[in-house]
Amino acid sequence: MSVKEFDFERLLQPMDAATFFSEYWEQRPVAISRADPDYYAELFSLKDVDAVISLSTPKWPDFALVNHKRPSLVQNYVKPSDETVDINQVYEAYYRGDTIRYANLQQIWKPIAILCRNLEKFFNYTVNTNLYLTPKDAQGFSTHFDTEDVFILQVEGSKLWRVYDSVVPLPLVEQYQPVSPEKAPGNLREIYLQAGDMLYIPRGFVHEALTSDCSSLHLTVGVTIYRWTDLISSVLVSAGKQDVRFRKGLPPGFLTREELKSSLREQLTELLKILLDQANIDDAVEQLGRRFLANMLPLPDGHFTQIDQVNDIELDTIVAKRKGMICLIIQAEDSVSIKFPGNTVKGPRYIEPALRFIVDAGEFSVRSIPDSLTGNAKMVLVRHLIRAGLLAIVDHR
Repeated sequence: MSVKEFDFERLLQPMDAATFFSEYWEQRPVAISRADPDYYAELFSLKDVDAVISLSTPKWPDFALVNHKRPSLVQNYVKPSDETVDINQVYEAYYRGDTIRYANLQQIWKPIAILCRNLEKFFNYTVNTNLYLTPKDAQGFSTHFDTEDVFILQVEGSKLWRVYDSVVPLPLVEQYQPVSPEKAPGNLREIYLQAGDMLYIPRGFVHEALTSDCSSLHLTVGVTIYRWTDLISSVLVSAGKQDVRFRKGLPPGFLTREELKSSLREQLTELLKILLDQANIDDAVEQLGRRFLANMLPLPDGHFTQIDQVNDIELDTIVAKRKGMICLIIQAEDSVSIKFPGNTVKGPRYIEPALRFIVDAGEFSVRSIPDSLTGNAKMVLVRHLIRAGLLAIVDHR
């Protein structure tokens, strides 16, 4: 099976997505055992760890050494000359029992970048992957909880996970708090992950992990959720843009003058009624879409070869969106834009049918673009979208 097929379905196998979402998502942890130690071999391996450290010039805090017993001082493994990691000091720290954590591996390792993008297309949430390499008889972090949902992929070795109930159900980032081992909540689950296994932990569930007689390499795939609070905030921003009543200032002295409290409540009630009547859901969702795509980059796929062929485009040329493209159509009064990882292309409103066709299509001929454009205009548009990084040539005919 190709790495490009490593998506959410393969992440869950043999569990199906319907079961996962109805019984576990945002509700409780679940482990999947596979008895297949090579299940994640196409993504990453222990042999790849020193290569990514040596060749990617990592810097703190993306790269860090952690040990729940003692602090790992940054100056002990980071070169003062250029603030990059000293690989030889990392070897020594690992030997002494420190865990290696390398964040955002999707930015430097193509197979993991493809996995994260497949998950981003499925969820419409931002996804990142951190590497954790723990020596035998060691523990990196003490008890804690995450403010994002995580999928633990046990790549090599084994690790014991202790998962407790949540102290803050589905916490916001602002609700994070330390959890001492003595104050960990009840309902302890002990889950022993071996190579090829997967563990899902919803945000908020307290956990810790430790090794015994062998080392452990796992990937933590973190899913940053868009919550209802995010959508409601976007609705408010949209209302503020469209209605001056939402932009008016609070009455002077609102913090200290008690007589203003009843007036504040009345005005807020009135604004909430207006919000319910006039909420622009489409604009609010578009705001979240812009945020989602803002820092997303195209997957590396040799696109310079496509640019070399752009002048050969004809009406019968077959093209398609590049792997991992997520598109958002943005309408304005006299223009339309298509936003996608790495770029935004803007044009006159009359090209909107063509852009929507491209968003929905798989492979297509240039000729098959809606006839709201002339044949020459279709070729100009496709050539421009190849140069901009959205489309790729599948076949010249």
